[in-house]
Amino acid sequence: MPILIGVLLVIIISFWGYGQYKDRQRVETLLGNRFQQSFYEMVDNVEQIQVLLGKALVSASPGQNILTLSDIWKNSMNAQAELNQLPISEKLLMRTAKFLSQTGDYAHVLAKKNADGEVLSDKNRKYLADLREQAAKLSVSLHQLENQVLEGKIRWTEIARGTGYQLAREKPQSIDDDFTDIKEEMTKYPTLLYDGPFSDHVTEIKPRELKGKNITRENANKKAKEAVDIANKKELKTEDSRTVSGKIPAYNFQLSTADDRNYSVDISKKGGYLVNMIFIRDIDEVKLNLEEAAEKVKEYLAVRGYPNMSPTYAEIKDNIAYISSAYKSDDIIFYPDIIDVQVALDNGQVMAVEALSYLISHHEREVKEPKLSESEVKDLIGERFESIDSIKLAVIPSGGLEEVLTYEVRGKIGGEIYLIYINARTGDEEQILRLIKSKTGTFTM
Repeated sequence: MPILIGVLLVIIISFWGYGQYKDRQRVETLLGNRFQQSFYEMVDNVEQIQVLLGKALVSASPGQNILTLSDIWKNSMNAQAELNQLPISEKLLMRTAKFLSQTGDYAHVLAKKNADGEVLSDKNRKYLADLREQAAKLSVSLHQLENQVLEGKIRWTEIARGTGYQLAREKPQSIDDDFTDIKEEMTKYPTLLYDGPFSDHVTEIKPRELKGKNITRENANKKAKEAVDIANKKELKTEDSRTVSGKIPAYNFQLSTADDRNYSVDISKKGGYLVNMIFIRDIDEVKLNLEEAAEKVKEYLAVRGYPNMSPTYAEIKDNIAYISSAYKSDDIIFYPDIIDVQVALDNGQVMAVEALSYLISHHEREVKEPKLSESEVKDLIGERFESIDSIKLAVIPSGGLEEVLTYEVRGKIGGEIYLIYINARTGDEEQILRLIKSKTGTFTM
């Protein structure tokens, strides 16, 4: 009888273990598919950027250029969003992300100039030609990487776990090696100095105001564990720690739980601020809506030293709420001070945080009183809107290191919602965005 019981136990445990193995395999497949989709969409957007840059070079029509340059901006933003979803170290992504940001923003600036009646100068066309050449090289590099993915030499789930497994090599090699080649190629693209928030002289600025004294690695480790959004933080173990250089020097901690859930957290050396945190898991069901997720974000950020954050835009993707929040004070929203957070919609867990923009931009400001009143702004808008939903003060980034106090005017025309940013002191139009609402959330373009 004891032998029979032992055999039964072995069978039960085997079935249980096999079930666990299959469940994990299914989750990894779903996760791998998500990374795969993001990669393919990024490659497609980069190809579109290359084609559109060529169109902008051959077009002599200001009207056509406005459309083409706007499409370059949109594809650059989309490519960067998909790039950020890939499990690749931020250090290697930085140059590629910067190229995409600058290409999109430069195109956006030129589109605005075309709209104001300015034609593309020879210098503008030279920059566009350089960018097109660089986009072509990036496209080739990405297709080489794509071939390795299709051949099974690169597996996204292995990369996410940090093993960097490749089937066709005798020695394991991380995808980081391939992105290192891309990074080195990206260093060759031209320096762009122009009137836009992603100009080189802007992206190189140091954090405006990072308060507090330098903290020890031990204290940073405690703060990293506090940042992880789980009930029992005592179960967190520190698997690895290192120093992170860059605009905000930080300590990075690789944390894990008993059930093999892994978290990566960066804590600034100065002040001990949460710079970023990321955790990846599959989410099979939705129990929360966007409003509930936004409230969770507000509470989470306030506890971790980021009070007065107001949700601005949100989107749902793969049962995750992607929510951007901006600092708000005296009924003025400060868009440069932005924090991006991802929330799981099955249980409200905060899965990722990116506070770099906030830490770079946030500082004590002396905001001048607006010279224009709301009624004067309404007069400036005139009858362009069928109806005006709201008018509120907002600080937005401008060219160089400047910030501009504006009135954010939200209105409808033809069933579409637009945001017009009117300079609160001069009455000039600083920015126009279209607000898009869908079943998955709200975003602008």
